[in-house]
This record gives sequence, structure tokens and C-alpha cells, in this order.
Amino acid sequence: MAMQPNRRQFLALAALLAARPARAAGRLAVIDWALLETTLALGVVPAAAAELKQYARIVSEPIMPQSVIDLGLRGNPNLELLSNLTPDLIVISNFYDYRRASFERIAEVLSLPVYLTGEPCLPILRHSTLALGQRIGRPEQAERLVTALDAAIADLRLARRPDGRPAMAINLGDRRHVRLFGGDTLFGGVLSAAGYRNAVADTRYSMTAPVGLEALAREAEAELFVIGPLPPGGGDALAGNALWQALPQVAAGRVHLLPALDHFGGVATATRFAKLVVGGAAAR
Repeated sequence: MAMQPNRRQFLALAALLAARPARAAGRLAVIDWALLETTLALGVVPAAAAELKQYARIVSEPIMPQSVIDLGLRGNPNLELLSNLTPDLIVISNFYDYRRASFERIAEVLSLPVYLTGEPCLPILRHSTLALGQRIGRPEQAERLVTALDAAIADLRLARRPDGRPAMAINLGDRRHVRLFGGDTLFGGVLSAAGYRNAVADTRYSMTAPVGLEALAREAEAELFVIGPLPPGGGDALAGNALWQALPQVAAGRVHLLPALDHFGGVATATRFAKLVVGGAAAR
């Protein structure tokens, strides 16, 4: 089995791609969701992408045009359909490198990193955004996306003035369990970059397995940013949940309910998250 490239190798590749002359986009097929949202944010509509119905439920911005053809599961896309579409370029992330040989039999493949275990993801996403923009002929748009993220984080730092205060980005699994986003995740990375102390341990670029709600009480002074979707019943169910209402953060009004966001999103999702945190939400 081939060894997985490390962060330094991935970033070197992204920097090399970003330094090359820009090329026209051509017909694109995009497998990874972070790179799919980035492609759309760059103003390019791919010919095809994967798991579009689920994508539309989670990622509301940028809007997915109806012309994009659904290739099926990200981990097992329909290769016959993909081949029939005759793409000029297939865009994947490091998550799908294990299928690269199959894709290369159909078209040129561009593989870019999005998340690496134990590594802050924002520098990786910035590099990959610039590299993708350069490859598909949208370098100026890519620069604007990265600049917009940096501006949103700066606005968050100014508006909230976290100054090292603890914070947690979480997702509620059900009435009794919660998932926590660590420092190598998208939401944890934005909070840390804005000046919060992420009160969650490392989580392998995703989030923890569900833990009991009572775990949140261990960081009683933390602000809680709840990433949607909420469990059935939404905010009303939380209002009637005795375990939730007993949390010190709830009693102090330091809980902010946010809409659904892609846990493995790209620069556009990171920017939206930062803006949502600045805007705040109803405390519960």
C-alpha cells in the first residue's frame, strides 16, 4: 500500500499548483464536498458531483445548480456515468486518493488536501483553494475567497473580543449526547483563529464520538456554539430537556444555535460560520 503524503508534502503540492499559469476550467467532476463548495464559490458550475441530495440538505450556500448531475455516493461514485460524461478534470481530496487509479482511467485528476489528522485545517484549506482557483482559471476569485475568510475572522475577533475565553463548537446527536469539534476541525479552527481557547481536546479532524451532555459542564465558563441540524423538535425540544437546561452555559445565556453547516466544509463554510458567530443566535 502506498504511503499517505504528509502535511508538508501536500502543502508543497498545493503551492506548486498555485504557482502554475491559470488554465480554463473545462468540464469538471467534483467528488469531495469541500472542494465542490469551493468550485461553486469560484463561479464554476461542475458537470457532475457526488451525493447532491444530501449536500443540498447540509450546504445551503453556495446554491447547487440543477444542471449538475449526481454521481451517487462520494465513496463509491458511478464510474460508468462519470466516464460517459467525459469530464476534462476530476477533482478529489486526500480522502478519495484510494480511488485515484479508477478516476485516472477516465480523465485527469486533481487531488488536493482538505483535512489532515492533528493539523490545523484552515492553512490547508487556504492553500487548496488557491491551487484549485489557479488550476481552473479562477485565481483572482480564489484570492477573494481566502481574503473574505481572513476578514470574517478579523470581524469575529473584533466583535466578540474572545481574548482567550473558552469556547466549544458542538453538534447535538440526541437528547442526551453531543459531539465536540476539536482544534483540527473547521469550526474549532475558526474559533481558535479568532482568539478563543478551544475547550475541546483533539478530535482527528472530525469530532468526538458522542459523549454525554454532562461533559459540557466540565467547561462551565465556555461559550457553546451549536452547529445544526438540531435533534427532532429543535429549540423547543431543548427548552424541555432537563439535562440541557441544567448546563451552566444554558443558565448563563452563553449558548448560540446555528444552522446546519458541513462539518467537512471548505473556505466558504468557514467564512459563513465566522459570520454566524458574529451575528449570534437565540440563546437557549
